[in-house]
Amino acid sequence: MINGQLPEGWELTSLGEAADNLDGTRVPLKMSDLDQRHGAYPYYGASGVIDHIDAFLFDGEYLLVAEDGANLLTRSTPIAFLASGRFWVNNHAHVLSFNGKADLSYLQRYLCSIDISRFVTGSAQPKLNQKNLDRVPIPLPPLPEQKRIADILNKADAICRKRQRVVSHFDELLKSTFNHMFGNPIHNPMGWEEERLGDVATLDRGKSRHRPRDAKFLYGGPYPLVQTGDITNSNGFVRVYSQTYSEEGLAQSKLWPAGTLCITIAANIGKTSVLTFDACFPDSVVGLIAGETLTIEYVRHWFVAMEKATDAAATQVTQKNINLEYLRNLRIQVPPIDKQQEFSSAVFKIRQSREHCVAAQNESTTLFNTLIQRAFKGEM
Repeated sequence: MINGQLPEGWELTSLGEAADNLDGTRVPLKMSDLDQRHGAYPYYGASGVIDHIDAFLFDGEYLLVAEDGANLLTRSTPIAFLASGRFWVNNHAHVLSFNGKADLSYLQRYLCSIDISRFVTGSAQPKLNQKNLDRVPIPLPPLPEQKRIADILNKADAICRKRQRVVSHFDELLKSTFNHMFGNPIHNPMGWEEERLGDVATLDRGKSRHRPRDAKFLYGGPYPLVQTGDITNSNGFVRVYSQTYSEEGLAQSKLWPAGTLCITIAANIGKTSVLTFDACFPDSVVGLIAGETLTIEYVRHWFVAMEKATDAAATQVTQKNINLEYLRNLRIQVPPIDKQQEFSSAVFKIRQSREHCVAAQNESTTLFNTLIQRAFKGEM
């Protein structure tokens, strides 16, 4: 809609009028039933396929819409998705069918593009019941135009997904390159010399001594403060930060140099990333500075290869954590430094290619979001 007005030839209707609701035909299955049943038919819930079973309820093409769950508000994954062929649906997803008025793919794209929070009830357990789902307003162009819009958006989305897959291939290439050159560090099949990590690198916890930690005078200055979330979401190199320390904040902390490997030791265990600028971090992060026999890229990818083992070693009290001594006592393989440097060069080239793909992916995502905004205003 443009300024609240529908484009010529469009009508405003409700989802209850635009499609038929088949919720009454859903049948939930107990987990005990699922444990005993294996088959070729998808079993759908609020977020998509959750299992495969040996029976089906529906045969054809339908639109499924999440009925409950936090994702109705957070929107981390699509709330509506098409299901075709033979499948089963539990009572956590609404089932909509074509009634001649609205193209299901058009509806799916529209529902995923709008804020539906005003139709959602409950906070602890968000729910979109059938009555409220039926009330969601839907702007409908003529059916051929709906299909044209859906086709354009589907093609644009396919390009985005393809580029996402290419980026993930680069991530897998980094792991396979490490394994090819050095082998699995858990088994050390190439027989590299092993050393105690604390003997070939300097490791210390970050510092945040002042209590309470959230005292306002500690923040807002020129010194970057890198936190566990910044490391977890950095893809290997910390380039951004969301908080800074003041002079007082720095005085009760420590400034680590660019090139330090950050290792998370609480919540998300064993996530690693290299600082690209001088920064402070709290005691939930360990800083590692490699000695002369190690390159920081080798150490980071060694930790990536060891991540599952590190997480398994974490203790569970109020939350998972590992301590500094555990890290210092880890046995790390130390291949010849020229071999490590060769690996660093390979990583640099792979990451350059990956960054080009990420830029293309971001461009595709921006274009797709622009198309979404224009599509339902009748501007395409």
